[in-house]
Amino acid sequence: MTETTTQNASVPSLMMQKLPVVRFNIDKQCPIQYVTVYNDRAEVTRILRHHFDDAGTYELVLDGFSTFVDETSLHVSGGTGKSCTILEVSYQTRNEQVTPPSDLSSLDQLQSQLENILTEIKIHKRELARIVKQRAWLDGRSTKLMNQDGPMTSSDLDNMQQFLEFYHKTLLKLDDQSALEEDEIKKLNDRHEALNSQINQHGATAQVNQRKTCREMTITVHVADGNIDVALEISYLIGNCSWTASYDVRVSSVEANRQRTQLTYYGIIVNKSQENWYDANFSLSTATPSLGGTPPKLSTLKIDYYKSPPLAYHKQGFRLQNLSMNDCTLAKESFMYKSGSVQKKRSKGAFMSIRGKSSLNYDPTIEDADEDDEASETQVNVLTSTTEASMSSTSFVIPRRSTIDSDGKPHKVTIGVLDLTSTFTYTVVPKLSLHAYLKASTVNTSDKQLLAGPVSVFMDNNFITHSSIENVCIGDTFDLPLGTDASVKVEYKPVKKMVDKQGFISKVHHETVHHETHIVNTKATETTVFVYEQVPLSSDEKIKVKLITPDIRQKEVGRNCTVTMNDKNNLEWKCVLQARGEYRFPLEFVMEWPREKRVEFKQE
Repeated sequence: MTETTTQNASVPSLMMQKLPVVRFNIDKQCPIQYVTVYNDRAEVTRILRHHFDDAGTYELVLDGFSTFVDETSLHVSGGTGKSCTILEVSYQTRNEQVTPPSDLSSLDQLQSQLENILTEIKIHKRELARIVKQRAWLDGRSTKLMNQDGPMTSSDLDNMQQFLEFYHKTLLKLDDQSALEEDEIKKLNDRHEALNSQINQHGATAQVNQRKTCREMTITVHVADGNIDVALEISYLIGNCSWTASYDVRVSSVEANRQRTQLTYYGIIVNKSQENWYDANFSLSTATPSLGGTPPKLSTLKIDYYKSPPLAYHKQGFRLQNLSMNDCTLAKESFMYKSGSVQKKRSKGAFMSIRGKSSLNYDPTIEDADEDDEASETQVNVLTSTTEASMSSTSFVIPRRSTIDSDGKPHKVTIGVLDLTSTFTYTVVPKLSLHAYLKASTVNTSDKQLLAGPVSVFMDNNFITHSSIENVCIGDTFDLPLGTDASVKVEYKPVKKMVDKQGFISKVHHETVHHETHIVNTKATETTVFVYEQVPLSSDEKIKVKLITPDIRQKEVGRNCTVTMNDKNNLEWKCVLQARGEYRFPLEFVMEWPREKRVEFKQE
């Protein structure tokens, strides 16, 4: 039985009449022209070409769509001329009963093997039972002989000796036979379980194969003239496929002196849509259709006098009885938010389709970048994408046709090799690490938006570390960690503490802390170093902290060195170290608190 559901139609259905039907399989007869991949889906554009000998109205039925196709997104264009007019488009879902004959024959063979194994198991069990009976008989005879009373003659002793020898040999034989039968039964039981598992799997597969979901599109067209060729463009959204960004950052010592960083931008395409994309043009879009196109609506937040809950609520929610008035108000506000005051609304398909040059005649080719034969022999160029920007997103067009199978494997394409402007600085946190960490503050001067993704960092062709970047718009600045550099040496002098008790009436604990950081630049070029140190932040008026050195009111503490206090109450030195230069960063502060109190330090 076939179940058909019509989900959409562009115009009212035509009058009931028998129209000529032409069937197409999209994989074999509708080649893919263009694929735009998003972060969680893709838009596929196919071309349907057909020759009509006679004028009239026809039904073009397309089957073979993947189950991940969004049927509401199917769109047909191209038949707008006088010679061919699109009258109606409908989408159907059919459930067919399918039973492959090969599965039945295979299942019959497994059933036959299972019956033979069951018969063999019964035979070996009967043999094992006979061996058990023989052993029981021998044990009975030996017990009877042992229980005989009265005097024994020499002939009785000879008979006893012969029986014991017979008993020993027979027991060895029976034990061997019993072990063989038990091993054989174990092997047959294992085969029995394996066959049962295969039969169950075949049954589950057959059950799935018995009902197959087929998705079809029916296009009703009217052809005004005979002997014409018609080309229709069919596009749709398909799920279970995506692309993500990945990067390689390569810095050489020469380029670092020139304040340049090379960033290779990759797109990783994963296709699990059950649809193979053969010989198609690809583009990667930065649009995020999963977020929808409608902004969330903010409701009204009202404030009112607190009303105590009814007694029954107190019994069930006894944890609110000990809350203060403010806590109860906050709990109420939290409940209001969780109960739906702020909701996200998403709409399907509420995004702009970015297909670049997706016309019927679009077929990008790779142009020769250099006509010089000698240069082509010594220089290897990397094929990169072209960028097409729209109002809300960017599309990276891959300038060659490719094939991506639905195998779930990552397919890596190069979006671009970007030469960016960077400022290289060192960060030193001597309290936590005695290493100088190199960082490249980079400006995205390219025409490409950078999406969030992992980064592999290389310095002079040596792998340094793994990192990541967030979304970076054109013109934005982002930081790239480049690992540690041993050419900038850091020495952290031990902390010196001086404790004193002051005051005659109210004793005060007085503690002075002093330590120093010494940094040496062994490089032949000047470097910029940022040094960070903690100064305790008092959370009580009776706990006083006074910074002695450095004096942040002066800001300029030395040649090419400034110091400020950041929003985390940490000192931040910025120092330009000359080639082969060095600098000392002293820190001294005084803490006071009542003698009878104890203090503790917490990291926040």
